[in-house]
Amino acid sequence: MRKLKLGPIVGHTDDASTRVWIQVDDNPANYSLRVDEVGLFPFEATEGDAIEFGTALARVDGLQADHKYDYRIVRRGRFVPGARGSFRTFPPQASMTNLLFCAVSCNGAETHGAWEQFSEYVKQAQPSFVLMMGDQVYLDEDPPNVYKEHLDSDSSTRRKVMAEMYQANWSREPLKSTFANVPIYMLWDDHDIRDGFGSLAQDSPTLAERYPRGRPLYDKMNAYFEDARDVFWHFQGCRNPGPQDSTDPSLPNYVGGPISPGVRKAMPYVFRCGRLVVLMIDSRGERDAFRKDLPILGTRQWAFINEVFANLPDDVEALAVVTPTPIASQDPDGQSQKLLGTRTDDVDSFRKGDEQATFHPKATGTDDAAEIAKTIVSARISSQFNVQPNWGTFQRNNLDEARDQWSHRVARREQATLIHHAVAARKSITQPSLERGLIFVSGDIHIGCIFNLKVGRSRGITSLTSSGISQIDSTQPLVGVFIDEDFSVAPGIRSVLREVTNKYNFGVVQAQPTGRGAVVSAALEYDGSSTVFGIDTQGIL
Repeated sequence: MRKLKLGPIVGHTDDASTRVWIQVDDNPANYSLRVDEVGLFPFEATEGDAIEFGTALARVDGLQADHKYDYRIVRRGRFVPGARGSFRTFPPQASMTNLLFCAVSCNGAETHGAWEQFSEYVKQAQPSFVLMMGDQVYLDEDPPNVYKEHLDSDSSTRRKVMAEMYQANWSREPLKSTFANVPIYMLWDDHDIRDGFGSLAQDSPTLAERYPRGRPLYDKMNAYFEDARDVFWHFQGCRNPGPQDSTDPSLPNYVGGPISPGVRKAMPYVFRCGRLVVLMIDSRGERDAFRKDLPILGTRQWAFINEVFANLPDDVEALAVVTPTPIASQDPDGQSQKLLGTRTDDVDSFRKGDEQATFHPKATGTDDAAEIAKTIVSARISSQFNVQPNWGTFQRNNLDEARDQWSHRVARREQATLIHHAVAARKSITQPSLERGLIFVSGDIHIGCIFNLKVGRSRGITSLTSSGISQIDSTQPLVGVFIDEDFSVAPGIRSVLREVTNKYNFGVVQAQPTGRGAVVSAALEYDGSSTVFGIDTQGIL
C-alpha cells in the first residue's frame, strides 16, 4: 500500500471551503480527499500534465462556517495509511468570535527546537490558523547545502535536491501532524532561496544591465533563484489564496500560478478570518536593492497593498500586516547600519566579474583587531564624507544582513510608507468611531522580540517577531547589534523594545472584536527565562 511522499497539509481556508495539499510518487489523479459528512473530492496536480514533483491540491466547497471536519486521503478507493487529519472552517465574516492565531518562522531541520511545545499548544488552544513567515527550509545551510553544492548543477538535478530538502524537513514529527490539522499560510524569505537574496549584487537585474562583466554571475544566480521559486510555488505558494478565491475588492489576490521564467514578480496575498484581515507581503520575489524605485516590494505589489488598504470593509475590526523581516527592530542610525550599511564590496567584485569574490567573500571575525579597526575607519569616512572606501574585512560577508533590514537606507522610504499607510487603514471612512486593531508580524532574525510602535497620535501598535521555531542565534550581545532598544524609525514613528528572547519561540496573537475596533494582543512563547544583553559602540563609529 502506497504512502504519501509528503503531507497532507491544510491550506487556505475560509468560512465555506478549504484546500488540502499532498505530494505523491505516482499520478495525483489516483488520489481523492474524503471529508466526513461532506463527500469525496479529487486531487489535481499543481503542475498540470508535466509531473515533476507530484504535488497536488484538493479543493473542498460547501462547508459550514466554524465547523470541524475530519478527512482522509484515498487512493483508488483505499485509504492511504497515516494520511489523515482535520480542519476547522473560519467563523462567518460578521461573527464577533474571539480570534486566535499563531506565528512561526525559521524552520531549520537539524533540531526540533520548539516544535514539540508548539504542536501541543496548537492541539490545546486550537488557533484558527498558523502563519509561517519565511525560511520554511534552509536550502543554503541545512545538509545537503543546495546553494553550495548545486549552484553549478543542471536545473533538473538542483530542483530534485530542493524538493528532497522539503520532504526531509517537513516529514518530521511533530511538524507533519501540525500541518495536517490546522490551516497553514506560508510566505517565503531568503533561506527558501539563499541567504540575503535580493540584497546582493549578483541578485540584481539593475546591476546586470549596468555591468556587462557581471552579467554571467547574475545569470547563474538567477537560474538558481528561478528553480527555488518554482519549487516554492509547488510546495508552498499553491496553497495560498489566489484570484479565483474571492471577488471581494479587499482581497485582490493576483498570483494564481507559478511565475514564468524571466519575470521578477512579488507573490503577496491577503485573506480574511471573521473580522480580521491578514496581509502577507513578499519582500523577496521582486527585491532588487539597487533598483532606484521601490527596490524592496516593487510597483505591482505596492498597488496591491494600497488596494487592500483602500477597500477594507467597515466590519473588519483588525488588520495584521506580515513582513518576513521585522518592520522596525533596528535603528537606522545605529551601529550595525553605520558599520555595514554603506559598504559596496560585492558591487565592486560584481562589476569586475570576479566570481570567487562575489559568491564567496572572505571575512574576518572578532579575533582580527587590525581588520576591525580598518572597517571602523571605513565606516567613519563614509559617515563624515559620504564616500565608502570599503576598507577592512570584518563581517564583510554579512553585508546582506544589513541590507535585508527595513532600516537600511534603500528600504527606509518604503518602510515609513508601509507603516503610515497601515495606520491610515485603521480608520473607516464611513464609520469615524471605528479604529481597527493593528499588528505587524515578522520573523527572519533568529531572535524573538516584541516592539511597541508609536505613530503620531495614533493608538500604540505592536510589532511581533517570532524567530525562530527551530533556528536561533545565541550570539551575544544581541541588543545594539541585531536589534535596538528605543529609536526613531522615521519622522513621527518611534519604536521601543518591550521583550526579547534568544530561545526557540513561537508567537501567539489574539484579536477580540468589540464593535468599535478589535483589541489585539500578542505574546512570545518559549521555555524558561531568557537573558540577553547589549553593547554600545556608537562612540567609535
